Amino acid sequence: MRKIISLICLLLMLCIYSFSQGTLTGKIMDSSTKKPLGYATITVFKSADTAIITYRLSTPEGTFKVPGLPLNYACRVVISYSGYSVYRKEFSLPTDQPSIDLGTIYMTPDAKSLDEVLVIAERPPVVIKKDTIEFNASAFKTLPNALVEDLLKKLPGVQVDRDGNITVNGKPVNRILVDGKTFFGDDPKMATRNLPANVIDKVQVTDDKEEMLRNGDDNLNNVGKVVNITLKKGVKKGWFGKVYGGGGTDHLYEAGAIANIYRDTLQVSVLGYMNNLNKPGFSYSELLQAGGLDRARSNSSSSNTSIWNSSSGGSSVSINGVNFGGLQGGGGIATSKGAGFNLNHSPSSKRSFFLQYFRGNVQVDRQSVTDTKLFNNDTTVSNNTRLLGNAITNSHNMAIGARLKPDSVTNILINANYTIGLTDEDRTSFINTINNKLGQLSDGNLLQNSLATTRYYRHAFSYTRLSKTKKGRRFSINHNLDINNRFNDITTETGISFFYPTRFDSVNAQLRNERVPRTDGNLVINYSEPLGKKFTLRAGARYELGLIHNRIVTFNKNGGPEFDVPNTLLSSEFKRVSNKIMLTSGVEFKWKSWTITPFVRVLSQFVNNDLASLPSPIKQKQTNLLPVMSVVYKQLNISYNKDIALPFYSYLIPVTDNTNPYYISKGNPNLLSSERHNISVNYYFNDPKRLLNASVYANGAFVNNDIIQSINIDDKGVQTTMPVNADGSSNFYLNFNVRKEYKKNTRFIFSWNVGNNLNYNHNRLLYNNESSWQSTFNFSNWAGVNLNWNDKFEWNVNYSLGNNFTSYTSAAFKKLNIKYQWLENELILRWPKHIILESQVSYSYTSNVAPGTPKNIIRWNGAVNFTMLKNEAGVLKLSMFDILDQNQNSSSYAYRNQLTTSITNALTRYFMATFTYNVRPAGVKKKVGGRERLFMF
Repeated sequence: MRKIISLICLLLMLCIYSFSQGTLTGKIMDSSTKKPLGYATITVFKSADTAIITYRLSTPEGTFKVPGLPLNYACRVVISYSGYSVYRKEFSLPTDQPSIDLGTIYMTPDAKSLDEVLVIAERPPVVIKKDTIEFNASAFKTLPNALVEDLLKKLPGVQVDRDGNITVNGKPVNRILVDGKTFFGDDPKMATRNLPANVIDKVQVTDDKEEMLRNGDDNLNNVGKVVNITLKKGVKKGWFGKVYGGGGTDHLYEAGAIANIYRDTLQVSVLGYMNNLNKPGFSYSELLQAGGLDRARSNSSSSNTSIWNSSSGGSSVSINGVNFGGLQGGGGIATSKGAGFNLNHSPSSKRSFFLQYFRGNVQVDRQSVTDTKLFNNDTTVSNNTRLLGNAITNSHNMAIGARLKPDSVTNILINANYTIGLTDEDRTSFINTINNKLGQLSDGNLLQNSLATTRYYRHAFSYTRLSKTKKGRRFSINHNLDINNRFNDITTETGISFFYPTRFDSVNAQLRNERVPRTDGNLVINYSEPLGKKFTLRAGARYELGLIHNRIVTFNKNGGPEFDVPNTLLSSEFKRVSNKIMLTSGVEFKWKSWTITPFVRVLSQFVNNDLASLPSPIKQKQTNLLPVMSVVYKQLNISYNKDIALPFYSYLIPVTDNTNPYYISKGNPNLLSSERHNISVNYYFNDPKRLLNASVYANGAFVNNDIIQSINIDDKGVQTTMPVNADGSSNFYLNFNVRKEYKKNTRFIFSWNVGNNLNYNHNRLLYNNESSWQSTFNFSNWAGVNLNWNDKFEWNVNYSLGNNFTSYTSAAFKKLNIKYQWLENELILRWPKHIILESQVSYSYTSNVAPGTPKNIIRWNGAVNFTMLKNEAGVLKLSMFDILDQNQNSSSYAYRNQLTTSITNALTRYFMATFTYNVRPAGVKKKVGGRERLFMF
């Protein structure tokens, strides 16, 4: 490892030295006002072929310095600024005079656009136009078979992680447009991994003004970015996609295809896949892209889609809580199948429509061993559970929506989504409980079958209207409706032998029917009215309706195979009608770089809880006057608010849940509302000239009447929990991240980042009538380095170090401490021509692991790719997963006074051969971005 790091450092120094010889300096001013022009683009070309050598942006004071220029070479400098004429000058830097000062350069205002003034070959890599950053795609070289994602990785200030999530200068990208239209819906990943880079002309980045309008907020610190991709002429009449198939050892396989057919205003995507490799067929990003599964989220600015990644190499996609591919949350080995289509139609920039459907099938085989230790004084109760099980999920997702802009001041978003999930799961658990003082407490088995049906409907509507006559006046309406019908039939059969205090055997069988139809809706209105240059009135109203009908019926057997005897003690019916009204009003004050907004919220809550087991309903009715304060200074945002939270409905149901006889829970109808005081601090810094950005986010809360779990464990090792109120809870969170990039030399790209996460929670622990304060710290530090040398060599390394530590004020409980480390190292070599070598090595360390599990694990995956056919459209990949045969899916966590470790079956070493054929759109010239010269020496 030391030799590799030393070699990388040597390459880095050689590259820096080879590009750091001559320097060009100067200052840029407006010819009429004599004011400096900040963030003008200074581009240096080779005079012979206009190939870009490097570029820089001027400082806010108009000065610039361009280092790394070759000596004794004919060069041309082109200085451009939006709305001004272009400055050109030929020059050469002799060995005896490696620096030239151009002095003060006066730019003349020009109404023509840069595209009209500049020769195509001289277009600068980056242009800043007011609040828009524009990148010239051809200035950033990419490989012939590169996708938009590969292009974005080369753009200054743009980061793309392994899951395809995009940030620009540290802010997330909410949407990607194509030629200004929602051509691919709003999901940022739709275009990035489907659209080839060689069809892109420009990439424009701006703030997401629509998000700001929906939020009723004018603070740009709180909104993400929008990326607009401009296609080259002649490419929007054709189709593109890919088809792949492969097989491996141990009967492993994968196959799939995506087809994207598009015209000027219409795009249709069709996909299908199958594999038994613990993952969705097209990875999370591609599934959302071509399947359109994230379109409902993006159009309604709310998320129902989640991703789950495992360090053991698996991943999954869930929508509205229903699995659509890959692993279930508990792990195992999954076989996935899926098919669907997505249609986007954008007849104009004012109208965009989508329709999509997707069907998924997932079969998971799971084997796990979980060890839980409960600590109290010098007594430790250990529960070991060995589980065997399988689950089959069939899912359907349908969505339709529209984005309308009838005029220049009106925005309308509409969408509807319907999800069906059907799951059949069988579980066999072998459980053993031991007390370190008394010996074995119990031993037995638990057989369960769960039939779960989920039917989820959701729609959203957003309307925003600006004033044509008065700047700053704004009116918006947002509405959401969720109808979630969840039905579970859980059959449980237990055979347990208890050994203390007296030996006896317990045999039990029951069927638990849960019917939980739930409806949640809201209506939000926001209004802003300027009261002058410094003051703005902001007012809002919000209404929330919640309807829940939770019906639990438990049946026992009557000597036969049928469950036909109702168990009234374990049955209950619960109805809840919740009404919440919130009125907000405040005056925003702006002065220089300060924005101060004090608010007052009136919160009225009316809740009727009707339990069949109680003689009368539990009524919760209260009205509170709550303060809110927001202070913004430049990129610093500080806010405070007070909130009243009613108990979650499931905490109020007094019926006992004993589906797991070792972990029993019951509700508490006497719970009170929690009172929270919340404060948050958010700081964002970005220097586009130095390609440096940093962010700090912190929040904290002080809670009275917090809801915690009171725990009791009996002499048989059976744990019973019940929620209760407790004062004095607090929690704090801190995150910071710093990233620095060196992307101004197109042949050499280097970046690094460091960051930290810290969580602190302080609350009561009630255990067997013993009361204690518990404090939990969970922190992680990370650092990463990314290097790309001429696309021939890539090196990405990330390291994180963390600790989970829990301490108690009572000596009755043992301090818990889990330490962990993670190192990931990726190397990619694209040489010789048509051969790509890949190697990913990860190292993980966990101080507390399941018995018989190593603390140190090294996972090594490798592959060799052979590109072939015209434009390298075909790729044959020979890969080996888990070369060292050490892969495993293990986890450890500390919670309250217990430590849990587990290990679940995972895919281990296998060999796979996969062939992929990429269909690229026609209508594009072969030479794009200069990367065709990559293998010319």
